[in-house]
Amino acid sequence: MTINRTDVKLLESQRLSDASDGGGRATGKAIIDGQVNNLFPDISRLDRTIGRINLRKVSAGVMTENADAYLGAHGIVTQGPADPRVSVLLFNTGSQTDVRTDAQDLIESYVAAASTAQFDLLGTQLGGQRAIACVQREEQRVPESGDVFQLATATATQYVRVVGVESRLEQFTYDYGNANFVNFTRRRLDLQLSAPLLTAFPGGQVTPAGTTPTALDGAAKARVLSTQVADAARYHGISPLADAVALGALTVRVNSVYAQLVPSTTKESALVDLLGGYQRQIYIPAGPARTVNLTVAAGAVAGESRTFLGTGCAPGTLTLTAGDGVFADDSKGAMRYVSGSNWITSGRVDYQTGEVTLIRTGTSWTGSANATYRPGAAATGDTITGEVAITLGNRGYVYTLNLAGAVPRAGTLSVAFLALGKWYELRDYGDGLLTGEGAGTISMATGTVNLTLNALPDVGSSLVYSYVSSADNAITGHAGTAVVPDIEVRYTLPGGGIQPGSFTASFTAGTAMTLTDDGLGTLSGNGGTGTIVYATGDLVMKLSAPPASGIAYTFRRGSVDDAPLSVTSDGTGIATFTIPGAPLKPGSVRIDWLTTRRQSAPAINWKVLESGNVLPIYDGTAEVSNTASDNGGGGWQAGRVGSINYQTGQCTLQVARLYDYIEYTYSNRATSSVTGPRTEPVLVTTPVQQREQFAGTLSAKSQAAGASSDETTHTQAQPPITVNLLPGVGSAIVPGSLLFSWNGSLYTDRSGILYRDIASATNGGVAVGAVDYVGRTATINSYTGNVLGAVTLLACLTASTGFSVTGATFRTPGAPLRAGSMQVTAVRTDTAEVVTAVSNLNGVFSSGIIHGTVDASTGIARLAFTTNPDDESGESDVPVIPLLTRYNAVVQTRLPLDAGLLGLDPVRLPADGRVPIYREGDVLVIHHTAETVVASPVAGGTVTLARQQQADIEVVDSDGHVLRAASFNDDREAGAVTWANPLVMQTEDGTPLSTPLIIRDRVEHMALCVEVQITGQVGLSSPIPWDLPAGEAMVSSAVAWGDLQSRVHTWFTQQTWSQGDPNWADAPTGNTTTANYNQLSYPPIITNAGAIAGKWALVFTSNTSFNVVEQQLGVIASGSTGSDLSPINALTGQPYFTIRREGWGSGWAAGNAVRFNTDSALGPMWVIRTVISGQGTVNDDQFKLQIRGDAD
Repeated sequence: MTINRTDVKLLESQRLSDASDGGGRATGKAIIDGQVNNLFPDISRLDRTIGRINLRKVSAGVMTENADAYLGAHGIVTQGPADPRVSVLLFNTGSQTDVRTDAQDLIESYVAAASTAQFDLLGTQLGGQRAIACVQREEQRVPESGDVFQLATATATQYVRVVGVESRLEQFTYDYGNANFVNFTRRRLDLQLSAPLLTAFPGGQVTPAGTTPTALDGAAKARVLSTQVADAARYHGISPLADAVALGALTVRVNSVYAQLVPSTTKESALVDLLGGYQRQIYIPAGPARTVNLTVAAGAVAGESRTFLGTGCAPGTLTLTAGDGVFADDSKGAMRYVSGSNWITSGRVDYQTGEVTLIRTGTSWTGSANATYRPGAAATGDTITGEVAITLGNRGYVYTLNLAGAVPRAGTLSVAFLALGKWYELRDYGDGLLTGEGAGTISMATGTVNLTLNALPDVGSSLVYSYVSSADNAITGHAGTAVVPDIEVRYTLPGGGIQPGSFTASFTAGTAMTLTDDGLGTLSGNGGTGTIVYATGDLVMKLSAPPASGIAYTFRRGSVDDAPLSVTSDGTGIATFTIPGAPLKPGSVRIDWLTTRRQSAPAINWKVLESGNVLPIYDGTAEVSNTASDNGGGGWQAGRVGSINYQTGQCTLQVARLYDYIEYTYSNRATSSVTGPRTEPVLVTTPVQQREQFAGTLSAKSQAAGASSDETTHTQAQPPITVNLLPGVGSAIVPGSLLFSWNGSLYTDRSGILYRDIASATNGGVAVGAVDYVGRTATINSYTGNVLGAVTLLACLTASTGFSVTGATFRTPGAPLRAGSMQVTAVRTDTAEVVTAVSNLNGVFSSGIIHGTVDASTGIARLAFTTNPDDESGESDVPVIPLLTRYNAVVQTRLPLDAGLLGLDPVRLPADGRVPIYREGDVLVIHHTAETVVASPVAGGTVTLARQQQADIEVVDSDGHVLRAASFNDDREAGAVTWANPLVMQTEDGTPLSTPLIIRDRVEHMALCVEVQITGQVGLSSPIPWDLPAGEAMVSSAVAWGDLQSRVHTWFTQQTWSQGDPNWADAPTGNTTTANYNQLSYPPIITNAGAIAGKWALVFTSNTSFNVVEQQLGVIASGSTGSDLSPINALTGQPYFTIRREGWGSGWAAGNAVRFNTDSALGPMWVIRTVISGQGTVNDDQFKLQIRGDAD
């Protein structure tokens, strides 16, 4: 008996519904071909409005009363819905008994939780919120729109999708106890979600190491996990050819390699003021290695121990010896075992704060330890960017980069690539390895990078890389230098009006120290040197030793006259005026006034030039404060020209000096472009001297010669010491990089505050001053006096500005972009002019000096800063400041609709709701169906078709009713159809057909898929044997079951059967029986029509009687060894199996069991119908499935 075409049926499942228990086992009821709503219900108006997903389970069934094999069984969609807003997908869970909830779980498993995310929740996030507050370090990756994360507590988990990102840097303060505060900067994230939180998720408070382990109410903080694509379900569908293919082709291009699984809508999010050409924060060594003794204290959690290095730590440089074990950091923040006793289970180091945490099972370890490390600090480097274009010729998994021209600094390289429309990244953490969505290595000596990607990058995209060069001179280390601090005291005595010659400053520094004035404003003595302005009491003293306490001042003070004077100046800037109250006391006069200086800045702007306007010069003024004091001898201090007559009060004073002014002018020079010659402006600078403008008002302070004075004393607290840390250096100090020793103590900076002698157990120290990063000075307010020792720099970094680029390549955090939405702003390094450009609808920039493109589909921007984009010599390039190159754009994201209305939770599915329907290794069927109309078929007649070697021929009428197989005979090799005689025009179930009849013949080619590209290109394992037209020929991916055949297998016996714990494993539990069944002579009988995939037990209730038990169905029948056993499958009316009475041996006892399994000739699959929101275009739509296989 063979398997006929009519024996292969598409069978309904137990429940054709979208209820949670929809699906189940296959029934014996076939789905009637061509019948309206035979599988799915009508599409409602609400479905058309909001979208809908329907799931139906069906099975391919071989309904024969034998166990013949249906070879190579598979199913495909041969015709998709005509409505473009409806799509159909197939997928297989591999289960014959699963229900809708099982299928839904598999569908929703597109992504799965992976590693810990690079941010933490900031405080408790409440149920119902559609946004969450988070915190992360500056160097960590900012989440992008479309990213999916898992929030997890001990009792709840939820996947959330990010649809909007707002980030900003905030300053936080942490108290280590005993008033030991530290300020630090973290990035605050506000992440908008596609769906509200279903419950509360606790979050910690910010600490230098991350966040606290508990929320404010004591609840353990929720974990935030990143996700990776698990892609558990494989989907199969159909798409038409986009291009015609010729005989012998090994590749085809389809309209899309995706099909819509989840309806979604478009949401737009703004990207504002983002850096173009990434700015990366890196931790780099700030000084040579140092060894420190540490105290390890118990942490906040049992089993956790911690200690502090006192400064930041450069990655990969820490070696810690504690508890007879040696451990080192892995450059990524984790501690690894090196040698000795490995008593920790894990450990970590915070490179920014120097906190080292060791974790073991049980109690926390405490004691002494020592560490060797290089102090480090977080610095920001100007990155180099570039790309490798992905083409058909170079597409692959393995790539190399040659960065020898500018070797990357360790820990700075990142490489991003686009695969099937999603960006993935690999990063270097300083250990020479690149990790992430792939793997790779980097040689810091040669700049050679070797990459292996986890997925094939998309053709037309690029590998985009960025890094900081190891030769980047923007960051410089300074260590080992010794400087003697300047003990400079700047102080103003209260009231002013100091009598010349009466001033004395006294202090103790191991011995008595004094400074006295000489009556002319100069201070001297064993205590140091300085100056005094008698009129105002302003002191500047450079002491010879640090005071042990305060400074005592004694002086005589009299009244001061303060008179405003209106005067004029001549052409040389000399003013002549008279101070009232003469005669005047020499040394008591001080004059204050304002002048203005002219300032200008040029502007080169093509928009101005092309509009025909004159190029502008931006002009302005700046005020200058001036002061002059008399020198007691009839002249002025500080080289001011003029004189003073103390007897008459008559004065001359140069109030307006000459200064250098840069004059900007323009000339034109010829340039060329594709449109012909034109001119462009050239900036010309000319230094000229101009004189300040005097405002006409002086403020004169003075004392009359005969004015009385009183003896006065005043005390100043111990003055601060100012240390010029880097004499001759013009760059600013990098915050957090400073460590120096002075007089036996260690000093380090934290957010501008200077701390002394940090304790390793608590990370607390004494705040003793401040650091001026720009001025490169440290001010020490609290110190031990008497000794003026040298300050030795142990670690320090400076960062300079001025790095410039003439081009940039970068990608946006999210894609696609709205056409024409990107705006770029840059600042020229030569003129400081701010230039802007906006991309047109084609993504092209061509404005001023900004030229290039942005690919809206991928978000890759390629910019060149030049006055002539056609000039390849580089002479037209214009340098810009990379840190000031920013952009705005609008990213479009697909926002899935409400899960309750859709019937699926879309968060764990692709953001755009689309899934790939072609994968490498899939079975593909490339097919084309032609139609031949037969107006009046003649019984016994033959119709010759236009081609031969068809894979399938069917006959239908205009309503789609299929003519029964007995009414015609097809010769597919010859391409002919012969009508039966007599010709009965009806379907298999007796439905009549009307003329004309339509013969549909399909040619096809089966091949394996060897390559899939996002462009729609699909590679085949074997060439196509026909020419096929675009639009009409289809490519279907197949659900493959393999051979379908019923059978009995895994037969064994068991002495004892447990009702409470039945053994459904495929091996006996305990002893087997001596009694048995003779399978060799009397094999069990099974048929394709009746068999199911099941696990069976015949459990004896006596020595001859037994119950028939199936794992899922329970007890379904009883039998005895004296009769044939044929339990009926109620769904098909056929026996599940037949066990013949002749095969039973003797010796059975109650409690014995016979276990065996059965396989069915069923191929289960789920059919998904997705309705996208929008107006329908077809009233009575349909799609076609075909079950395919081979049999003798």
